[in-house]
Amino acid sequence: MNVTPVSFDLMVERNILGQAMLNATAAMASLTDPETVLRTVCDVLAEASPHIRLVWTRFCDHPAGSRLPNYLAGTGVGSFEQLGISARTLPSVEDAFHRWEAVSVDHQDPSGGLCREGFCSAISMPVGHKGVFPCAIVTITADMQGYFEQVGTSLFKAFIHLANVTLDRILTLQELNHLATHDQLTGIMNRRGVQEFLEKEIARCRRWGKKFSVVLFDLDRFKLINDRLGHQEGDIVLQKVAELTNKQVRQEDCLGRWGGEEFICVVTETPRKDALLLAERMRLNMKTNPVATVSGAITVTASFGVASFPEDADSLDKLLSIADTALNDAKMDGRDRTVSAADVRHDIFNIGNMLDVALRENRIVAAYQPIMDLRSGTVIAEEALARLLTPGGEIMAAGRFVPAASQLQLMHQVDLAMIMQVFSHCVTGLRTGSNRLIHFVNVSTDLLRHRDLIDKMLEAAYLNCQTCADLIGEVKPIVIEITEHELLTDISAARDLLRPFMDFGFRLALDDFGSGYSSYQYLVDLPISFIKIDGFLTRRIAEKKVRAIIQGIQDTADQLGITTVAEFVENAETETILKDIGVNWAQGYYYGKPVIPSETGHPGNEEQCLLNQDMVSRPTAR
Repeated sequence: MNVTPVSFDLMVERNILGQAMLNATAAMASLTDPETVLRTVCDVLAEASPHIRLVWTRFCDHPAGSRLPNYLAGTGVGSFEQLGISARTLPSVEDAFHRWEAVSVDHQDPSGGLCREGFCSAISMPVGHKGVFPCAIVTITADMQGYFEQVGTSLFKAFIHLANVTLDRILTLQELNHLATHDQLTGIMNRRGVQEFLEKEIARCRRWGKKFSVVLFDLDRFKLINDRLGHQEGDIVLQKVAELTNKQVRQEDCLGRWGGEEFICVVTETPRKDALLLAERMRLNMKTNPVATVSGAITVTASFGVASFPEDADSLDKLLSIADTALNDAKMDGRDRTVSAADVRHDIFNIGNMLDVALRENRIVAAYQPIMDLRSGTVIAEEALARLLTPGGEIMAAGRFVPAASQLQLMHQVDLAMIMQVFSHCVTGLRTGSNRLIHFVNVSTDLLRHRDLIDKMLEAAYLNCQTCADLIGEVKPIVIEITEHELLTDISAARDLLRPFMDFGFRLALDDFGSGYSSYQYLVDLPISFIKIDGFLTRRIAEKKVRAIIQGIQDTADQLGITTVAEFVENAETETILKDIGVNWAQGYYYGKPVIPSETGHPGNEEQCLLNQDMVSRPTAR
């Protein structure tokens, strides 16, 4: 097919290419996939001008592989395939790849096949960073010789620059998401990543009437391994368990580290009986494959709990609670065994009854953990964390009873009990001069939806603040702390629910900051005074990428006048890096464990705490 050249007006051509550039900018703003970015560049350019016959891209992840394009766009696609054009046919492609710069050529034989089909000139340009996927060569062909020389290459290079900026943005988000959703030690998903997978899976199963199962397992007596052999050997055990288990999981399933020595496997399209068989295979495989360490081979056993949706539960919280109950039953029955939801003793209701009685008997108490001002080196604030006192005087961590409280819709009562105690604690400290700190306290959306309780709480706050009117101003020393997970997707509704606290003079803290893409939206739309940098970032602060992320958070906070608080600070090295970055405050075991004050009549610290590991591993400890 002979192609008749289209009339050419240089100014018109440049204008339409400029407009195409604007269209591409808008189209790429929301893209999240690298290949789609490159295809969009091809499509927009191919549609921009009748002189552009063909735009194609060749990915460079395998330079020695096929020289054929991965994607083509334009009116010349049919001719391209008919002629069998490849990278060898268009030397600009090979030159651009080897030199990694834009290369344009005119095909000198006007009577040759290329020119007859409208491929009279071409320009090839690299996209991305050479050798780092996704990188590619984008080639544009025109129906006249000298086209790229006359129009100029700057507009086409601008398209590539836009693609590079978009790819860098996507890769940065992907890296941040990988950091947020994967466990550094084992390489498998972390709790947050599994939680996101679970939420998508349960939505899919509800939509299509499908089923899935959860296998929760915990390494038996793992604390003894750490205590006797050291944490380095313990880490080797965790890595080997993850490796062994991952080999038994299908690609469509999800294996993650749920916290500490606890793991979880989400098995798609699988009823309970089949998940139970998988759990048994995992248990036996682990038991019969000792882990080689410096100290010798260690035989590792685990206890498993299995539950299925919708067979055992119709909600995610209930499903996880039942699987956890089955796991606890396996441990109480002697460890190294598997228990299904059909066999559980429904401890959730036992804990619920215990919690209900504790609420009535005022045995939900606050343990306070100090928050340090990194500049002055003094304690400036404290966070109130919920603890349940058993009739025997033992302390139960929030991770043991908060799931039951949430499932049984008792969380608002726990929050109210905590806030009332914080008010009293604050007044006592101010009047005696023993404690003039800022007090952080967690609040759930369950409480925010009970307007009658909010009114009751604010009335109590008003009465308490009257007694300290000479010691405080309009801004009260109380900070309401809420996680991104707890906030509603409707920002306007969240703002309305939180307004009574703000109007009274309380301030707002956003917990687990950096754990999701919505965090920055809340900074824009809500009156945030404090952001608590997520512990998964603090724990990995030695990594260059993580430090860059925290620095970005700090820079944003500085510009917005927001105070930053780093969570889970456990050593001097972490503190030093945080100071260098400019983080304002810090919290963690390095400064002190949560302590129940003597004024409650039940003083104690976390050394007495039941299931203390729950507090450490939960993403939001109350």
